[in-house]
Amino acid sequence: MKIASATRIRLTTAGALLAAALWTVPAGAQQVAPSQAVKLALQAVPGAEALGVKLKGGNYVVRLKQDGSVIQVLVDATTGQVSQ
Repeated sequence: MKIASATRIRLTTAGALLAAALWTVPAGAQQVAPSQAVKLALQAVPGAEALGVKLKGGNYVVRLKQDGSVIQVLVDATTGQVSQ
């Protein structure tokens, strides 16, 4: 069964967000939810599509695809500050 590219991207994004939401972190270690980190990263990189998100240390690493390139954006898990 062949899945259209846009549908595959949506399913991949949804799966990544679900996995991030289920990731357990010690209480009080973060104030920004994984889904919010993705939203903040997408606002910082207009036109990009989310590929995945994971927590590393005190930052979320959000993988985005823009113009055929994969980029990583860091989002501070406590403050929500975005850096590239």
